[in-house]
Amino acid sequence: MKFTLLKIENFLAITEAEFRLHDRGLVLIQGVNKADTSADSNGAGKSSLPDALCWVLYGITARDASGDEVINDRAGKGTKVSVDVEDDEDIYRVIRHRKHPKGKNALHLLHLQKDGTINDLTQGTDKLTQAKVNTIIGASHDVFKSSIYAAQEQMPDLPKMTDKMLKMLIEEASGVTVLEESYKLARDKLTTERGTRDAIAQQIEKLTEKKDWHERNKTSLQDQIDGWEENRSESVTSGTAELKQHVEDVKALDEEIAAAGHAVLAAAVKECDDKILAVSEEQKQLMQLNQKVAQATSTVNLTRMEAKQTQDAHARQKGKIAAIDHRVGCPCDECGREITEAEIEASRVSAMGVLKTLVDNFTTQKNALEDARKALTLITDKRDAFEATMTDISAVSALRAAKQRELDAVNEVIVKRRNLAQKAKDLAEAIKTLKAQENPHRLGITKIDRELLTISAEICKASEQLRLAEGTVDIAETVVKVFSPSGVRAHILDEVTPYLNQQTAKYLSIMSDSNIEATWTTLVKNAKGELRENFAIEVANEKGGKSFRLLSGGEKRKVRISAALALQDLVATRARKPIELFIGDEIDDALDAAGLERLTQILEEKATERGSVFIISHNSLRDWVSQIITIQKEVGGETTLIEETV
Repeated sequence: MKFTLLKIENFLAITEAEFRLHDRGLVLIQGVNKADTSADSNGAGKSSLPDALCWVLYGITARDASGDEVINDRAGKGTKVSVDVEDDEDIYRVIRHRKHPKGKNALHLLHLQKDGTINDLTQGTDKLTQAKVNTIIGASHDVFKSSIYAAQEQMPDLPKMTDKMLKMLIEEASGVTVLEESYKLARDKLTTERGTRDAIAQQIEKLTEKKDWHERNKTSLQDQIDGWEENRSESVTSGTAELKQHVEDVKALDEEIAAAGHAVLAAAVKECDDKILAVSEEQKQLMQLNQKVAQATSTVNLTRMEAKQTQDAHARQKGKIAAIDHRVGCPCDECGREITEAEIEASRVSAMGVLKTLVDNFTTQKNALEDARKALTLITDKRDAFEATMTDISAVSALRAAKQRELDAVNEVIVKRRNLAQKAKDLAEAIKTLKAQENPHRLGITKIDRELLTISAEICKASEQLRLAEGTVDIAETVVKVFSPSGVRAHILDEVTPYLNQQTAKYLSIMSDSNIEATWTTLVKNAKGELRENFAIEVANEKGGKSFRLLSGGEKRKVRISAALALQDLVATRARKPIELFIGDEIDDALDAAGLERLTQILEEKATERGSVFIISHNSLRDWVSQIITIQKEVGGETTLIEETV
């Protein structure tokens, strides 16, 4: 990655400047302040150049200036800084404003296309746009200050940093921070997969509870089925026994009727009647009266039989109504749904109508029977009165009366036999219907069995999903471990450390004739001499202080410079978004002439390797640096950039 062109308007000490950054080699930046003769080069704007680059990229300088602090005092407004950035084949332009008449205080990000068109990547807020800029640069403000721009009085004191600060800085400098996003994504993925697994487990738990509930219902329903079958069996058994007794009773009545000789008795009565009729006209009248008595008697018997049949029919109808009422709550034969009272209402109303008709008929028949008995009594009394006045044929009449009584008795047996046969027939039909009736609870069992099959299939499917989900969670947990601080990131730090040691030793060997050693390490000894994980820089001078704290100011400066240069090498050589630029602002401070010469030697080598190294200094380094940029602040406050090669 290269920063190519920097343009500045009314930023800090600089009123206007345009500055090429890439492929410059080693460049010395000095200043001349004509506006303040007491300041020499101070206040000319030397540090404003790199500060402008830092501000346009991050909205704050390396010296922590931001907001209106960066506005040129003379202009009082109209601050604008832009920088072009080449990232492989992409070219971006970052533009930041402060109190600018057009740009206001906005941050703009443009993508310059090869065909000359411009794609505006500016987001809805400066915060969102800044995030896009950070992604493009691939380095935070801290990494920029620590490895790209060693600012005046702000050079990072790497040897004194804590484990956390140093580790975070090295991770960002080496590009490992991209793994932090991967770590976050991996944790989010793990959370999602755990949620999926737990949801499936909860689903299985609910399905299992549902299955248990259905199995309990099935057990209860099976008990109802068994109870219903037991009741039916008992009803069939008792009904069959009763039917058998009816059949035997009918047979006994048949034998009784046969033994009584119904036809013989009827013939004897007729014979007596014939004899009586033969006596005289009187006998005719008596015969007519006897016939009327016989008819009245027959009417009484017939009416009594009809009333009995109606009474039996009434009992059967009540049974049918009870059967209709029993259907309430039982499953429907077709759909299995429980039958409600509303659904049987029509049948019940119809059956009750039939019952009422039977009651009405029985009342009518009962009244008719009473009337028939009264009529029989009247006609019998009339016959007896007439007979008392007749010629005595008492012997024949007595015989006829005796035979008629026997015949009436037989007729009563015949009626009884007819009623009993009808009752047996009705009972046989009821038993047949009961045997053919489907158990009303069995349909519920079938429905539950279907539900259990479905639930079992769902549990089986969910169990397989759970197995796969648990496997996915295991993989996600492994991925989290890989991207965690103790995973691949720690491994990369272990890989980076030898490189930092190599580069730091390289620079320190030049700066201090190999007398000072600075070692980047991931393990340090505690007070007990035990090794523990801790990222640090251990410093020692074999001819002086045994720790960084005990070094002289110049020695500390050499260590800081060497560590910063090594860190810049790491940033410049990382696989993702390497930055080929180093700016040192007064990093030569506190160095003697020999130190200056060695420093410029290092910076010249770095410029050859990296493309551009800018050193800002009050010292005259013309003996070692051939490219010189002088920032000259005129009396009126305007700034001029003068570039020369010596």
